[in-house]
Amino acid sequence: MASKEQRAKIAALRGNGYNLEEISEKIGLSTSAISYQLAQMKEKAEEFIHSEDSSDIIELMTKNLSQYQNKYVGIPSGSKYVVNNEGIWLRLPGTGERLKVKNSERLKKMYLDFRGPGRVRLTDKKEILAYWNSEVPNEDLDPDEEGSTVESISNWCVIGNIEDIGGEFPSITELPNDPSLYKPKDIWKGPVDGMRYSSDGKTIFRSHPSSPRWLIERRSSGISDKIWSMFMSLTDYVGGRFYITEQGAFIANISAENLELDFTQVVQDMSSEQRQYLSGRISRTGKVPVFLGIHKGGIDLQRGPSIHDPLTDSQIKKLTSMFSLDGDNS
Repeated sequence: MASKEQRAKIAALRGNGYNLEEISEKIGLSTSAISYQLAQMKEKAEEFIHSEDSSDIIELMTKNLSQYQNKYVGIPSGSKYVVNNEGIWLRLPGTGERLKVKNSERLKKMYLDFRGPGRVRLTDKKEILAYWNSEVPNEDLDPDEEGSTVESISNWCVIGNIEDIGGEFPSITELPNDPSLYKPKDIWKGPVDGMRYSSDGKTIFRSHPSSPRWLIERRSSGISDKIWSMFMSLTDYVGGRFYITEQGAFIANISAENLELDFTQVVQDMSSEQRQYLSGRISRTGKVPVFLGIHKGGIDLQRGPSIHDPLTDSQIKKLTSMFSLDGDNS
């Protein structure tokens, strides 16, 4: 039986001229299974055209792709890259310049097979995310942009995993993002990006103006005690912002006075691009990006309560007891 993702790919490949054998090779299903899925799609297309009194097959295709997508659950985040027909690029904050991303041809193909040029995100679980609105195919909203709407977090899809593209992680020559090049408490010379988290020391969460918080107790997060102890110590046991990249690099924003480093030597060991990037980062945040270790597997956040949620049975029971005539507040 074909999955939703496989059916979406079958529709997309067939629409782009691939024959049964070629689709079978790319999807991993037999030609008879592909033929069956196409027959089912055709039957639904006939029903759609008849019931909607419409011959707009493009409209049906966009609805089908939207239905079959693997929607991302939660507040989307992750390392962000720009994808176009020329390649994949890292867009620098502040200057707006773009650096060419290497080791990314398979990622580019996967993304452009799904939609046109736009922004891809890679999560700390190695998921590959793309924004898709079937009603406005060229739309490309970003949850991090000021004034972003609920659509900017609800229309993201998981289109694959790093393992699906041969385990090839994007790399940036000017700003090295391979965590194996760093030791704990080194200043991070790569892009300060990845899944963005905040913590008060007890809970880890991600928030967005259009959504309730997604959170988890720190003890249940899977982050090692060694990494967490360093993070809390360097943030004066207050907590704060940290990132986890697609390769598992744990990067925290740390005040310079909490670091026992010879900054003169550190800067001398950097390239001019790395110095400029670090200078811009510190100017914007007042903090230094510091590598604290490698955390694999991401963090499983759960949706927190919302003002829009209906009351639970336990909440109703508690309120009822508080306002009961006999005054029993137990």
